[in-house]
Amino acid sequence: MKTRVMLSVLGLLCLAATAAWPADKPLIAYADLQKALNESDAGIKAIEDLQKEAKELEAELNSQQAELKKLKEEIDSKRAIWNAETLDARQREFQVKSQEFQGKYMQYNERLNKKRQETEASIINDLREIVEELAEKEGYAYVLEKSMGGILVAPADADITGRVIELYNERFKEKEGK
Repeated sequence: MKTRVMLSVLGLLCLAATAAWPADKPLIAYADLQKALNESDAGIKAIEDLQKEAKELEAELNSQQAELKKLKEEIDSKRAIWNAETLDARQREFQVKSQEFQGKYMQYNERLNKKRQETEASIINDLREIVEELAEKEGYAYVLEKSMGGILVAPADADITGRVIELYNERFKEKEGK
């Protein structure tokens, strides 16, 4: 009889202990948003668009630089035969054009950097929305960002980057189709 009571009490204690223990561990995943940015259709298109614009601006700058070089060569070759007034005028012209060139160069770089940053920020925000939706849909309690350096070691099956890219590409195609 004492044995039955002891076994019953022990059984109840075991049941109480397992009821208090969490049934499932919280699911943890990670995503590499930098990789998603670089490999998504929108990211690839953004890079191509920026490279195209950079080439156009570079061609314009190269043309202006060729003019500067030609003017400099003319000044150097005719320095001995020009009078002081003509030489001063051409040197001032060279200085003005040189400053304009440097200003345009800086302006174009700033414009391209700003456009790149805005485009990347927009895509990253869209990717984060997809990560949040995926986390909610699949029950992830935590989704960590791999490219920020917070993850040293993690199992490959916890990586949701590929699914994030797939979902984003689907949305990008829908957006482009409109």
